[in-house]
Amino acid sequence: MKLLAFLLAVEFVCCSYAQDKLTDERKLISYETKVFHKIPEHTIIEEKLEAVKKIPIIAKKDILVEEKEKSSNPNYEFGYGVKDPITGDHKDQWEKRHGDHVKGAYRFDESDGTQRVVEYEADGKKGFEATVKNIE
Repeated sequence: MKLLAFLLAVEFVCCSYAQDKLTDERKLISYETKVFHKIPEHTIIEEKLEAVKKIPIIAKKDILVEEKEKSSNPNYEFGYGVKDPITGDHKDQWEKRHGDHVKGAYRFDESDGTQRVVEYEADGKKGFEATVKNIE
């Protein structure tokens, strides 16, 4: 019985030493990734114009007037953030748009303690491009 207790104690000590060593060897690695999306062949406006071409001339005039009344140069800007000490939910985002050019970023805390930061930009020439960073 004493031998069994001794062997269990030795195994417990060995396992805890090995666990501490594994924790020391495990390091967080920061990395950066670029994401590219293919530029679409048609924009939403071009698809609407194709649909309008199929409509009879009398109805077409009313639809084109409605399209001109809408803003042809969209501009907006927004941002928000959350920092909840109870749940640990920390995140924020912002975005700006001027015409076809959109630029923004968001970040949030991962469950492993790192922070993910995504910065993105999109326009009609380059398409959507995002840079993803993980920060310790």
